Amino acid sequence: MNVKEILFGSDSLTPRQENIRELAMYPIAGAFTAAANFVSFVIMDMLLIDPVYLTVFGRGIEISLVIKQFVSWVATILTAHTTNRIFVFRSHGNYFIELFGFAAARLSTFVLVEILLFSFMVNFLETRLGIPQDRVLFTVASFECIYLYLVKIANNIVLIILNFVLSKWIVFRAKGRKNIKEAEDAGQ
Repeated sequence: MNVKEILFGSDSLTPRQENIRELAMYPIAGAFTAAANFVSFVIMDMLLIDPVYLTVFGRGIEISLVIKQFVSWVATILTAHTTNRIFVFRSHGNYFIELFGFAAARLSTFVLVEILLFSFMVNFLETRLGIPQDRVLFTVASFECIYLYLVKIANNIVLIILNFVLSKWIVFRAKGRKNIKEAEDAGQ
């Protein structure tokens, strides 16, 4: 395999080589996606300094974390869909159908991981471990990495794994299974 085949795939790759290539490319695409997610989250954290409240049934609910998570999720969808479609799964299916399926899969991980798990992890950090989310973990070149950012990185690891499974077996599955089946039939 040459660099072009690793990055963009090739019809000459065996199903096994293609699976290995996908597994190699997904973490690379995932790193770009995680970076887009993290950078957009940090930018939103710097922009939304004051708490944002939503009034529901006369009660003010602080939703700043949800807003930050949502904006970073939208930025991430664009990065993830592009890298997965072009570099990982080499899909040539209907763009809008795949984008819709991709967004639906990512919406489910947004709710389950980005909102619920993230909120649980932040709550656990503060209530069980007694560590405020804004406590500085370390400083690099005047950038203060707070514990909230560490939770965000751990959250991204869970997302990468879950999103690979959903992308491979649900969103881009028809193309992948068709090519594997054709290659298996040709080999017999």
